[in-house]
Amino acid sequence: MKFSYSLVSFALIAGLGIGTAIAQDTAGPNDAPAFSDISKDGKYITRGDIPKDNERLKQLRMHIGDNDMDHNGKIDEKEYNAYLSKDNPLQKH
Repeated sequence: MKFSYSLVSFALIAGLGIGTAIAQDTAGPNDAPAFSDISKDGKYITRGDIPKDNERLKQLRMHIGDNDMDHNGKIDEKEYNAYLSKDNPLQKH
């Protein structure tokens, strides 16, 4: 009986791990990467740091100046998150 509980526990843990791996691999071109993934220094991103093939960030890349609130030519994490929250298609009604 102890063996079957161990086997069931292992199967559940393996299943959860596979589900998590599949969920992470389904990120598509409409999902924005985390700021830390595209920032080289952890403080700012520039137009060149923004992926060209990401639909969610296309407008940010094209109109970076409109989203640069402190007008320093760079987007910091606060500005990036502000862009993502206003551009979130799930919030549009």
